[in-house]
This record gives sequence, structure tokens and C-alpha cells, in this order.
Amino acid sequence: MKKDRFKVIKGGGGKTSIPKYKFKKGYVTNTRLMGVVGMKLYWENEEKNEYIQFFHLDFEEYGIDGYESVTNVSKEEIDFISAKMMGGLGGKFIKISKRESIYLLNESYKINIKNNEPLPQGVEEYDILLKSKVNIDKDIEFRVWKKICEDIVNDFQLINYFIMRAVGMDRKAQRFLCIEDKLRGFNPTDKSCTLIKNVVELSHVDKEIKYYTSESLVDLDKGYQIIISKIGIMETEDGYRVAYAEVNNKMKISSIEATFQLKKSEYILVYSAEELLDIVEVLDKDKPNAMQNIHQTGFLYTEFNPDNDHVKNPIYYLNGDIFAVYFITTERQLAVGTFCEENLMGIKKYFAQGVFGKLLELEGEFKTDTPLLYEFVHSGYEDFYDFLNHEK
Repeated sequence: MKKDRFKVIKGGGGKTSIPKYKFKKGYVTNTRLMGVVGMKLYWENEEKNEYIQFFHLDFEEYGIDGYESVTNVSKEEIDFISAKMMGGLGGKFIKISKRESIYLLNESYKINIKNNEPLPQGVEEYDILLKSKVNIDKDIEFRVWKKICEDIVNDFQLINYFIMRAVGMDRKAQRFLCIEDKLRGFNPTDKSCTLIKNVVELSHVDKEIKYYTSESLVDLDKGYQIIISKIGIMETEDGYRVAYAEVNNKMKISSIEATFQLKKSEYILVYSAEELLDIVEVLDKDKPNAMQNIHQTGFLYTEFNPDNDHVKNPIYYLNGDIFAVYFITTERQLAVGTFCEENLMGIKKYFAQGVFGKLLELEGEFKTDTPLLYEFVHSGYEDFYDFLNHEK
């Protein structure tokens, strides 16, 4: 078998067909520091048919956790699948080689094995890639990491990513963000957890190192914890890197205290809808990159910002990448929530024009001191006003 070819084995009826595919090009999102990347690989068979594989790779807990493939489809359909699988990651697509793509796939697959996570359906189509071995030295690995990570442009961004990867037990990403051997002893958590808020403040400057205090609110699954860290940042020839990291204090807090820590304004619009399924059909078409969830009382769409600029701020929120949340209830009501007042005008305009202008009528507009829409989604109520009356 030639070096640049692999075989895809399709299941069915006890028979196998073994078409040969030649690698044409590959792309990956530069979102590795968020813990997840999307990847799409283009192949060509002997009949010159185009075959494309789409992967969703999680580097914290789940490994390879999403896969699709298509043959000879339009660019529009390719873009639709990309948006559906990877549009919420907030990154750009960067070109990668076959060797680099196999390396990334196998790095993610190690997590499937380690955590006993099942592979997504269609494994017979990419199994040969999982069995392929590629030689990657430190220089090549660093070059891959530069591709799959966005550029670090300020200290806040670096510290937020560093703490995020640390509490997620993502040691390889931590090492990438550090000056060599500065990682030892920095273990803010003893298991993979979620950073839900981080506040970074400059402490002092000592020669070439700027020291910051980082106050991290971490979700432990069963409770919450505040972690105070001292982080030193230094500019190197490879950019900003962590030169010092130490945990100074840890304290568990109640869910009420965590809610107070997460207090921020939410802007909510409530519409009455003529027909629930018509709204769902249009949102499915217009917002393929939105994450979709079905609840007992309706359909939930979470639309993300096209970038991860929220990580560059001195105060980081886990939900800072959300553009808006849309919940269509079984009582023919649409509730829309956003944390950014600037988004309101665009959202109102979107729902006032086209087919939505005929299907929706604005009933109310609210500003809350704490996030409320997700509480409504999980409350079991089908009407937002009934939910508000209960909350009172």
C-alpha cells in the first residue's frame, strides 16, 4: 500500500468493499486551548470522487466524540455539517497535513482508551487512521500546537487558558503554555473539573516577570471551590508564557455563594408564536452552528459567538462565549436570552423580519440581575410568565 493511501472498510451484509482513498487536504480549528477541536479531512478515491470526514475531538474527557462522512456533496452541505459539528467552537480552520491529522486523531483516541469512552459510529471508516503510526519529534509537535492554538495576545488570555487547562487536568496544554519545567507542583484540582469564572489582577512586577493573582471559581460536580493562585508571566521568543505558578489557597463554597459569584445581568425577550414547528424549522436552517437540546417543555438552541475573545478579558465567564439562547416552548412561546445588551438590537431585528415577522409577536422585554432563562428551561414550566409568578 502506498504511503499516502488508506483503505476504508464499509460494513453491510457480511460483505466488505475496500476502496482506496488518497489524502488531498485537511483542516483543524485552532481551539485546542478550549479543550476541543474540530477536524475535516478531504480524500479522493480512484474514481475521482471526493470523500470528506468530519471529527469532533475532546482532549479532556471524551476523546473522539463526534464523526460524520460524506461523498460528493456540495460546498454548501460541507459548510452546513462543519457549522453543525464545529461552529460553536469559536475558532478558525487551519490547514494541516495528513501526518499532523493522524497525530491529533491518535492523541484524542488515547483519551477514549484511558476513560473507557466509546467511539462514535462509523469507526470502520476511520479505524485505519487510528492504527496508523506517525513519527512526531518535539519540533513537529510544537509546530502542530502552534496551528491548533490561537495566538496569545495578552496576559489575561494566557492566565485564563492556563487555569482552564489546569483544572481540566489537561497537562499537555498546560506544558505548551509554560516555560519548560515551570509546571511542577501546580495542581489546583485532583480531578478534571470545570472553570466557570476567573478573575485576574496584576499584583507586581519583578524584573522580567509580571505576577498576577487569579481567583478561580471551579465546579467540582458535587459542590464549588474558590482557588487563589499566583501566576507569573514572561514574554519569550515563543510569545507570552507562564514562568511561575503556585496555588495559595483553596476554599469550598455553597451553591448560593457560587450563584452570587456568577451574578450578572441577562436580557430576555418573550414572543408569542403562531406555530412551534415552523419556528423550529427556520432556526434549524438559519442557525446550524447552534447547539440543540430537546427538553420536556420545548426546544433549546444555544448560539455561540464566532470567536473566543471572552478569554482575553480580566474577568472570564464560562458562558461568556454565548451570543444568545432561544427556547421554544410547547405553549407556543419563544423566550430569548442574552448577556450582552448590544446583542438585543440585532436579535429584535432578526425576529422582526422575514418569516418571523409573520410568526412571532413581541410580548415582553426584561432585564434580570442574575441569569434566569436557563432556570426557566429546567423549571418544567411552559409559560415564562407562569415561571416568573412562581419565582415571586
